[in-house]
Amino acid sequence: MKIALVVSSITVLALGGLALAQSPNSFQGRSETGEILHILPPPAALHSPHDTGPTFTSPSQETQVYSPSYGSGSLVNHGGGVMSNAGFWAVYWNSAVAGSTQTSINPATGVKFAKLSDQIDAFVNSFGSNAPYSASPTDDFSIVQQYGPAIDSTVHNWGAYVDNKAAKASISDASIRSYLAGLFSAGKIQAAGNIIYGVYLPAKMKVTMSGGASCSSFCGYHGSFSYGGVQIKYAVFPYLNCAACSLSGLTVADMLTIVGSHEIREAVTDPNLNAWYDASGYEADDKCAWHNLYKTNGGFMVQPEYSNGGGTQAGGSGPYPGPGCVVPNR
Repeated sequence: MKIALVVSSITVLALGGLALAQSPNSFQGRSETGEILHILPPPAALHSPHDTGPTFTSPSQETQVYSPSYGSGSLVNHGGGVMSNAGFWAVYWNSAVAGSTQTSINPATGVKFAKLSDQIDAFVNSFGSNAPYSASPTDDFSIVQQYGPAIDSTVHNWGAYVDNKAAKASISDASIRSYLAGLFSAGKIQAAGNIIYGVYLPAKMKVTMSGGASCSSFCGYHGSFSYGGVQIKYAVFPYLNCAACSLSGLTVADMLTIVGSHEIREAVTDPNLNAWYDASGYEADDKCAWHNLYKTNGGFMVQPEYSNGGGTQAGGSGPYPGPGCVVPNR
């Protein structure tokens, strides 16, 4: 079977999102096959004069709004679509990454998650509120409903696929796209346009791009490509036990849920890099990256989401908070 695989867009975390039509800036780069990328360095390399907020926010009984560290002004829809009824399907390169014990305490049981895939699964299950945005403590994802009535209030969990591939020293983004296409062709996982395929790589397996690599230049990314007429959205998660993509006191699984919150929201609000971003080309989560991190009501580490503010909440109860980076009341 001939596999149709066409790259349409990539955005890298390192923490960025830039479409071909977006304004050039210092966070722009290129993939090994020439596509324009938008990269953002790992936390220790960020030096924004506006980044005065703490790394971790303090608990509060009220929803907090913090100033963004990056970008310019509010988000604007540049004509592209958003993801409706979005889901997430975790794809583990092998059992070494799926079974990693670099996990955190399960808030439901009080003991550590047995393996990394269990913590990611629980995170995806709890990330959405399953109800329209209403400024409640569980509204960690659903605040993105302000960017389109088609956006659901939750992220539907499609489960996990654990492969048995041997780890490599490195892999290119183009090879990751080909790997996913091969899984679709073989019937291992279903190809659908409303699913974000999260590819989790084992320790010491770097992702390479032109001029940079994971765990030195970036900590994860999301993109899209065409397969059999379906626009595939995907995110790549290197194993973040590296100094550049680690934060004191957090496990590898914590780092992956922070990066996951960033990539999932951006894949929904700007899946093909032609929808929601600001005048400087920054997507929603770029503007709030690596500051005022917080634990969700379910106990998982995430980053704030940028909110334009105003308008009418999806639940009809009033305007959205903002403009700024929103941390729900805890």
